[in-house]
Amino acid sequence: METNVVMVKLWGMPVGYLSWDKKSNVAAFEYETEFLDKGLDIAPLTMSIHSPRSKKHIPWPGDKDKLYLGLPPMIADSLPDRWGHSLFSAWLRDNIPSKRVSPVDHLSFVGSRTMGALEYEPAQKLGDDSVFSVDTEQLYAFAKQVLNEREATVLNPENSILWQDLIKISSSPGGKRPKAIVAVNRSTGEVISGQGNIPEGFEHFIIKYDDHSSYPLAKLEYVYYQMALCAGIKMMPSELRSYGNVTHFLTRRFDRVGNDRIHTQTLAAMSPGSDSYEDLFAVIRRLNLPYEDTRQQYLRMVFNVLSRNVDDHTKNFSFCMTPDGVWRLSPAYDLTYGVDLTAPNYMNRHSITINGKNESICREDLELFAQRNDIHDYKSLIDHVSNALGKFREFATELRVNEKLINSIESDFVRM
Repeated sequence: METNVVMVKLWGMPVGYLSWDKKSNVAAFEYETEFLDKGLDIAPLTMSIHSPRSKKHIPWPGDKDKLYLGLPPMIADSLPDRWGHSLFSAWLRDNIPSKRVSPVDHLSFVGSRTMGALEYEPAQKLGDDSVFSVDTEQLYAFAKQVLNEREATVLNPENSILWQDLIKISSSPGGKRPKAIVAVNRSTGEVISGQGNIPEGFEHFIIKYDDHSSYPLAKLEYVYYQMALCAGIKMMPSELRSYGNVTHFLTRRFDRVGNDRIHTQTLAAMSPGSDSYEDLFAVIRRLNLPYEDTRQQYLRMVFNVLSRNVDDHTKNFSFCMTPDGVWRLSPAYDLTYGVDLTAPNYMNRHSITINGKNESICREDLELFAQRNDIHDYKSLIDHVSNALGKFREFATELRVNEKLINSIESDFVRM
């Protein structure tokens, strides 16, 4: 492919142009003059519209760190993580030689099917772009086939429509677990594709497939969702739904309000190089977010520590910007038991640190962190989260989670 330049758009407005340099394998981005005049600072900490570089129309270079694939961090957020990337690569294998596909080409395939509000033109079409009914059970089975037998799953007349449907709804979300972007009518249970505008009566959701039959991923994430709500943590409405004999986790998207898009940036995009909760709270201060967001993030940090959600990497924290340019902390997401019970201890450390520690974090660490970051009533907040985790057995038993697994997870909680 030769899509060397794409226009980046936001809410129908041209934001700027992204080009790809094949020799250096890095992108360059330049703001559109009219967008600069709007005063919307969509990447305030990495390439602010108020920077002299932006005002002088000097291109912003991409980041060569492997997390960003040579793209500016703000834009790299639009590309999927492990699952979406694997799916896209498998589809490319039967359509276009992958060596010829740059990250800018990939963005043109994502087009308007992005998380957040950024869109990319020209967009490469994947068949008919209209809304279609989703056979969740069939697409789940095909997704498992693609995931487990990538080299054997080839494009053919029998599965070509399934391939297109799977790519359309599953190739943009982040994370390593198989998932799909859908719209759900909660009254009728009907599920349709969720990439684009959806009809009245439907809501934008993400389905996270429970792809491991011997380990109840979906049920555990729902238990953690219930505990997080009890702890006072703000999350989007979530639920469990069964298709066939498999139960999946569904959560409403926070980057959509009706059919309106919300500009969203992960911590990884907002502050490249961040590797600690101290860095995360520094971003909250730099964005001048209200104290409620600081309090919320402290609750989430304590929850992650006590519940052993060690998969707390920089893409699992996000910020949302309203159309009038106001930033807020996003609702929490991807809260679940993050320990691999089959892996050695050194593999089960927190992804970012607290007081320089990524394991053996104790109450003293949490209290010291609170004092350094002006958290009010931190002792009661820690106790409140601890009490919420006390409901784990009740919630897990209601969902018929294996008692041996309940005992194993509960015994791993950090007691405070």
